[in-house]
Parts: sequence; structure tokens; C-alpha cells
Amino acid sequence: MNKSICALVHRPGSTREAFQRYYEENHVPLAIGLFPFSAYVRNHLVDPGEFGWDTISEFWADDIARAAALMDGPVGDTMRADEARFMDQSRIAPGSADETILSQGARADAEGRRTALLVAADDAQGDVTSIARAWAASLAADRAGVSLDIVTAWQTPAFPAAAVIWLPGWDEPPAAPAGLSVRGLRARRIETPTSALLSQAGGGTACAN
Repeated sequence: MNKSICALVHRPGSTREAFQRYYEENHVPLAIGLFPFSAYVRNHLVDPGEFGWDTISEFWADDIARAAALMDGPVGDTMRADEARFMDQSRIAPGSADETILSQGARADAEGRRTALLVAADDAQGDVTSIARAWAASLAADRAGVSLDIVTAWQTPAFPAAAVIWLPGWDEPPAAPAGLSVRGLRARRIETPTSALLSQAGGGTACAN
């Protein structure tokens, strides 16, 4: 199964709260009726400070190319028209995600709370991917529900991290190892039930929001 990831933000003149509400009440029902997602999660950020985006969405599918082709036709026209109602389209930041589940368990706590550790390189030497993998594995040694995404950006603006380590709950982020720059973001995770998706028909998704 393939995965993509996307950072999204409200249009100028609106707010994070209005963006996240419209996303769930209007955009999600539209998207799941048009794309054969295998799984679909929105991580709505809480007090992200100067991060610059409101939500990090995750998409899973069997065939990313098929969904990308849909965006070139009437489906894409429909999606872009709805995006314009609540989203700053100039700042959509997608990428592919090489996902590794490092420890089994719920992806969020009982209240849907989750932490995203966005990993980038600092000025130190070293392979960011290797350092991030080793750190994520150490975090998973005594935590359930830890996963790692190694991200490859698709366009400009680029997805704002080279990797994302996902942790259930809102615990204080641990100190990052040398060689990494890390931003910890609190989110509320909302997953569309599998029964509501079109994945039974097969297919895939790119960053379809």
C-alpha cells in the first residue's frame, strides 16, 4: 500500500478553526466520494505557532498514479473549486511517505490526541534519514503506536519536513539527537471509517486533500 502526506492551510482572511471545520464537514465527504482511498486521516493541528499550516493529512492507497490521473480531469476541477472556498491553494505542500510502523498500538490516545515530530537537518553532519530512523526506533522501544514517515516532496512549496515521527498523546517531545532539527506539533487525529471509503473498488490517491 502506498502513502502520501500533505500540509494544508486556510485561505487568507479566514482562520484555522474555520478551515478545520469546513474540511471535516464539507471537503472530506466530497473527497471520499471521488477517490478510492484505502485509509484517510486528518491531523488537525492545535496551537501550531509559526509553523504555517493548519492540518497534516495522510492518505493510503494501492495505486497513486490512478488518483493523480483523476486530478487531471473533472474530479480535479471539482476538488480545486472546493479547495478555493477554504484553503490557500498556493501553499499546498504534498509528498510521498515511506511509512514504517515501529510499535503496534493506537495511533492516538483515547481523545484523539497525537504528536507529530517534524524532522529536518541541522548544520551537523550525518544522514538525516538514518538518524531519524534510529531515533524513532528508540522512541518505539517503550511506547506503543509509534510510526515514522520518510517524506519525499513533490513540488514547491515542499512538505515542511524530511521525516515525521508520530507519537500518541501530547507528551513533551523528547530531546532530539545531534544532527536533527525537530519541531513538535500537537494534533487531533480524525480517521474516516473504512466502511465510508471507496477502497473496495481498488485504486489510489495522490495528495487529494
